[in-house]
Amino acid sequence: MKFDEFPYKRLNINELKSKVDEIIGVFNSNSSFESQDQSLNQMNDLLAEYESYESIAGLNFNRDTTSEKYKAEKDYYDNLSPEFKDLKNQFNRAIMSSKCLPELKSKYGKHYFNIKATEQKTFDSKIINLLKKETELENEYTSIIAGAEIDFKGKTYNLSGLGPFHKSQDRAIRKESFKARYSFFDKNAEQLDDLYDRMVKLRHKIANQLGFENFIELGYYRLGRTDYGPEGVANFRKQIVEYIVPLVQKLNKQKQEILELDHLYYYDGIQYKEGDPKPKENPDKMVDAAKKMYNDLSKETGEFFEMMVDENLLDLVNRDGKMGGGFCTAFPKYERPYIFSNFNGTAHDVTVLTHEAGHAFQCYSSRKQPLVEYLWPTLEACEIHSMSMEFFTWPWMDLFFKEEVERFKYMHIVDSLSFLPYGACVDHFQHWVYENPEATPKKRKNKWLKLEKIYLPDRDYDDLDFPKSGGFWQGQLHIYQMPFYYIDYTLAQTCAFQFWIKSQNNMKTAWEDYYRLCKVGGSMPFTGLIDIAKLKSPFKDGTLKTVSEYVFNWLDSINPKEL
Repeated sequence: MKFDEFPYKRLNINELKSKVDEIIGVFNSNSSFESQDQSLNQMNDLLAEYESYESIAGLNFNRDTTSEKYKAEKDYYDNLSPEFKDLKNQFNRAIMSSKCLPELKSKYGKHYFNIKATEQKTFDSKIINLLKKETELENEYTSIIAGAEIDFKGKTYNLSGLGPFHKSQDRAIRKESFKARYSFFDKNAEQLDDLYDRMVKLRHKIANQLGFENFIELGYYRLGRTDYGPEGVANFRKQIVEYIVPLVQKLNKQKQEILELDHLYYYDGIQYKEGDPKPKENPDKMVDAAKKMYNDLSKETGEFFEMMVDENLLDLVNRDGKMGGGFCTAFPKYERPYIFSNFNGTAHDVTVLTHEAGHAFQCYSSRKQPLVEYLWPTLEACEIHSMSMEFFTWPWMDLFFKEEVERFKYMHIVDSLSFLPYGACVDHFQHWVYENPEATPKKRKNKWLKLEKIYLPDRDYDDLDFPKSGGFWQGQLHIYQMPFYYIDYTLAQTCAFQFWIKSQNNMKTAWEDYYRLCKVGGSMPFTGLIDIAKLKSPFKDGTLKTVSEYVFNWLDSINPKEL
């Protein structure tokens, strides 16, 4: 069955309520383990159906944000979501007070019940309308960004469409393309400021009504972080400042020499004077190359990717009206994932294909987990699968980059290492924002600039006024729509580097550890999954130092001018 043939419908809240009431009624009236287990599975099936239809509605809108039909379906499920959360919460209360809890934990593992306990902390029926409002504000950001129409060199582009110009070997074109990009943000600056201000204050209000001092603790619970908190994250950020920032400064100095520039500005984002490596094939041939790559990598990845292509579970190329960025979603009822991206002719096309395929392969590998909650792990663990897949596919990068393959690999490691301080900066900024919900937009921008000096001390915007005045972060979707998610990429990158190191030494063992991690899905918290994969925790003092030293020594052994 192809994606367009997946059955879809609007679920009715009254019918859902009737079903959940019936499930809870049977659950509470029958105290036997067998009966309660059956009720749990009925609720699980309902959840799989709901999440599948909600995912289809959201995906169709992202594929065409100009469609009134798709917008109506997404709006319907956005409005239904808090109501369904209320029903889930009612079932959570029943299951957490069950006399059969020990037997249920024995069958499914304690993590599911930790998830249920956490979900209870994040929801109360009194905040339903506030949650609906939060979704409205998040959709407003989507509309602003997806609606970008930027005139550049006689043509009109969306934000993704400007990407190739940002990577031009011509410095003047790079600079002008960023000026065009930030002219869009400048025109929408007041709207973006006001939107974020309303979001922050609304989230603070939601947190207060749930009994939290501010949104931070609630934000962590929303992300299912059951085994670490802000203190551990703050210590991790501190290690990034101590170990990674100096290494990135060395890399920036080296890049300045490679590019033969007197000074490095933000728009000098290329790695090589002749321009960065680009895929040598068109999108269709890239998919063919990916088929060969995944068939060679393992039997499981080969079957997986053939299925993705055959069932039209890929939407890869940038086009007008399509939401920017890349992501993977899933339809639990149909046991299928979906990859969404915006190819624009840059090396990012390849890394986003391998990255999102890592997510999709994990989801497909764990499709037989007994519970929907175990299909995906928490987000920082999800990013291990995606970022590690970028490295596991290295032996086949010549299929995409031909003679520039070694240049690509060097650039890939440089970019991955250089990302860590930015990811930490985004996280530090969000903690400050939600600790200070009454701060003005101007104060937020000033704080961002102060944090840039700590995490990104070499960054110089020249005369790009919008980012120079502290607005750079407003182009980061996660800050608006997924608070506290972004540090997950840095935690996962630290783990992905470990898989890369393993694969350099023993590809077979590294892949076995990776595939084992994929199959267990979300049946454990982050720290448990790290143990399963035989990785060292990023939170442990010394892990980041050891990993970064290996990575930097690898970079140091290569003369990029000779690539």
